Amino acid sequence: MRIEAALLPAALLCLAPCARAGELYTLKQCQDYAAANSPEVLETALGGAVYRAEADQARAARNPSFDLLTFAAPAYKVTGDVNEYENDYSVWGPYYHTKLQATMPLYTWGKIDSYIDAAEHGEKVARSETAKTRNDVLYDVKKYYDGLLLARRLERTVDDATKVLTGAIDKAQKLYDEGTGDVKASDLQELKVYLAEAEKNKHLAVKSETMARLALMQKMGMTEDPDFDIADKQLKPDPGELAPVEDYVKKAFANRPEWKMVHDGIKAREKLVQAQLADRYPTLFLAGEVEYDHTGVRQNQPGPWAYDPYNQFTGGVAVGAKFDFTPSAMKAKTAELQAEVDKLREKEKFARTGIELQVENAWQNAREAKDNIDSAKRGLDAAERWVMAAGLVYGIGTGDAKTALEGLAAQAKSEKDYYQAIYDYNMARADLARSCGLKDLDE
Repeated sequence: MRIEAALLPAALLCLAPCARAGELYTLKQCQDYAAANSPEVLETALGGAVYRAEADQARAARNPSFDLLTFAAPAYKVTGDVNEYENDYSVWGPYYHTKLQATMPLYTWGKIDSYIDAAEHGEKVARSETAKTRNDVLYDVKKYYDGLLLARRLERTVDDATKVLTGAIDKAQKLYDEGTGDVKASDLQELKVYLAEAEKNKHLAVKSETMARLALMQKMGMTEDPDFDIADKQLKPDPGELAPVEDYVKKAFANRPEWKMVHDGIKAREKLVQAQLADRYPTLFLAGEVEYDHTGVRQNQPGPWAYDPYNQFTGGVAVGAKFDFTPSAMKAKTAELQAEVDKLREKEKFARTGIELQVENAWQNAREAKDNIDSAKRGLDAAERWVMAAGLVYGIGTGDAKTALEGLAAQAKSEKDYYQAIYDYNMARADLARSCGLKDLDE
């Protein structure tokens, strides 16, 4: 069998554009859309509302609080005074009562301020948690976006190999049918085995493309849209050189949401400890009261010594102190809160070494991935030369079909390895950026 060199071309490095309707999304547009619409981000962002409400409640404690009680009830008639009176159950009338009380704290030994500060630091923790979730979502969007490009590139590689094999089979079948002896049955079957393998890889590539596209939309918070597509057509290494690892470690401690969460968490619990300790002292307050009672069936009893709850209008203001604590319970609660502070301080020590290690590991992975691209490119160039040489040698009758087919398989594998290396490098850079608390390394 003669397999001409023209049947074994080097795979093209450009991906044919996909003609789809609708807007094409760049990676940045996908990430911006996800930041604004991802259910994961939106759900986490709601956590800050809880702490804002707690801070508002603490601030409201500085304002006066009011307690109003009013009612109407039936009352029978009573005549006379405190010394001599007569009940008349045959006559009834309404009795009205209204009492308004107001209290306002004057001094709480810093307890209100501590609760406000604790809630504000809690809100900062919630914001950092939202930032962490957003960074994770943006990383996944990058993963699926580049994964979609990789799947399409590999699908094109399989299509190229399938086209070559199909042409070779057609020509081999023609030569075999002619009975010239140039093609044996085993040669023809060997080509078909390679074609079946290529078709299987085609199915896998199509599945990978479909799932990557759906996963990208889902991560963005977008409903499934048949018109959705990405703008980029070729998977390329992300631009930019790696800075020294020390620079990324500094960025991590300046931007990493988890690091900020630990610090603000410690401050929030320290403020709660201070608020708990303030309960050891009395709350000084200003209080006022107005009370009005009236009924037409009871005779008013004038004088400061006569108690008449049915016809009166009284009121006044006072300064007081209120003690409200149980020493043993307060001590236990303070110890619990202090234990949480100590626990977070130990977590802070662990986080420092952990973040440094994570950044250094991500940096090493990115550097290794960059070197792998160069190695994979050399392998791809060698495979292309193999294919050309094997096709040429077999075309002039001095080689065998197996060598030519093995060269074609090696080229397809080398293309896969090369673009996989680009994908791995891009994701290693994205992982390094995420370990620094950044959207990308250029941020």
